[in-house]
Amino acid sequence: MALPNITFVQSPNGLGRPLTGTDYISGYIHYYASGATLPTGFTSSDRIKKIFSVADAEALGITDTHLAETKAVAKFAVTTAGAAGDTISITYTGIEGAETVLATYTMVTADVVSTTTAAAALAAAINLGTATHGFSATNSTNNLLITTKGGEGIFPNSGTPYSSSITGTLAGTWTQPTGSGSTVLGVASWIDTLHYHISEYFRLQPKGELYVGLYEEESTTYVFADITTMQNFAQGAIKQIGVYEKNVAFTSAQATALQAIATANTTVYKPLQIILNAEISGTASVATLSDLSALSAPNVSVTIAQDGAELGYHIYKATGKSVGTVGACLGAVSFASVSESIAWIQKFNMASGGSELDTIAFSNGQLYTALADSQFESLNNYAYIFLRKLVGITGSYWSDSKTTVISTSDYSTIENNRVYQKVTRVVRAAVLPALSGPLKVNADGTLSLDTIGYFTSLANQPLVQMEADNELSAHKIIINPTQNVLSTSTLEMTIQLVPLGVARQIEINVGFVLSVA
Repeated sequence: MALPNITFVQSPNGLGRPLTGTDYISGYIHYYASGATLPTGFTSSDRIKKIFSVADAEALGITDTHLAETKAVAKFAVTTAGAAGDTISITYTGIEGAETVLATYTMVTADVVSTTTAAAALAAAINLGTATHGFSATNSTNNLLITTKGGEGIFPNSGTPYSSSITGTLAGTWTQPTGSGSTVLGVASWIDTLHYHISEYFRLQPKGELYVGLYEEESTTYVFADITTMQNFAQGAIKQIGVYEKNVAFTSAQATALQAIATANTTVYKPLQIILNAEISGTASVATLSDLSALSAPNVSVTIAQDGAELGYHIYKATGKSVGTVGACLGAVSFASVSESIAWIQKFNMASGGSELDTIAFSNGQLYTALADSQFESLNNYAYIFLRKLVGITGSYWSDSKTTVISTSDYSTIENNRVYQKVTRVVRAAVLPALSGPLKVNADGTLSLDTIGYFTSLANQPLVQMEADNELSAHKIIINPTQNVLSTSTLEMTIQLVPLGVARQIEINVGFVLSVA
């Protein structure tokens, strides 16, 4: 054994060196209810911020501390003060189904003078535990008013979460939060959802660069014009953007509207892929969702996955709306090379590093385990993205990287679109200096070899780099020397691309034989 000593081990990763390239740069647009309070770092005239971490988001007022929440208030009207020695236990059953004891109290003589003193004693008993359970109480004459802990949102507004168990003659009547009779309806914090998706993005892409845009909800039909505002703010840097809205139920028309935005941005050389968090909280079963594969929206993907037991589930129950996984999906796309499918098992375990997304569901609350295998095939064929479990390996994995277009299209996957978009960006940047430059021709009007070589070299350099980075398998540049550039002032180039394949199906032939060589 070595002599006692103090040694130092140098860590190479503490600084989080920035990523190369720009393929990871992402956007996230979150629509919130009109008139709602914005996080402190945003105003109605300053709606877009670029952040590099969850800490950056929290510094802008995007926290998970239930900001802008209205806490539900329940009432226990004491009708009989009871007698000294009577006992009462007041409980609340919350989102996860666990029962919280708010107070267990034995009445003393001073408490039972009247129903008012009894209610005051119960309020004091509850407040003694506030630091532990988060609930607080007051009394108004004989009425005990209990304010729910933060983060429960709309959950206490239905059912009977509050209850009591009494021994003795003490008596009272419960009024659950309804908004009447001194009770208050709970309203969830929209900022909790915002924080959740940003946190999920950085959980999957710790070195990400994220533009966050906050905009008021559109009333009935979304046109999503604010995405273009964000892309212009970022000067075209956003390569993929996640979209969250909760006030309008998902329809295929939303994918079509988003494609119109993507197409318009592509026209001005700012292409991007869009991931929509489908609002399907009112859909009883995902089996009834419409087929998206018949659309013509290759730059749009629709995710219907959701956490089924942890924070995502809690926020879903607190808001009553689809929370989904748009942050995690966006983070996975940002983390992936442009040529990689986010369904790659080896690289994209969404449940790694914690319990979030280990129990998986759909964003209408249906648990993954409640559906038959045939239903998963149908949803995949319908071009939805969801999370799945695989026999033989732990974790949660994306079903595929579908876009909302027919499966036979070259652009039916996120990765093919990202590769194509990167090719157009890098080749344009390489060739742009030659725009309006001279085109030398031979005596017969054909393009000179020097001209062909020059333009081939310009376009070739970034594509060679993409091959070296395993983003392309091969490419070829073709320039027809006989094209009439003198009359048209147009140089036509053809670029043929061989993408990387994706092992979506692996077939293994297994059988018994008499012997093997």
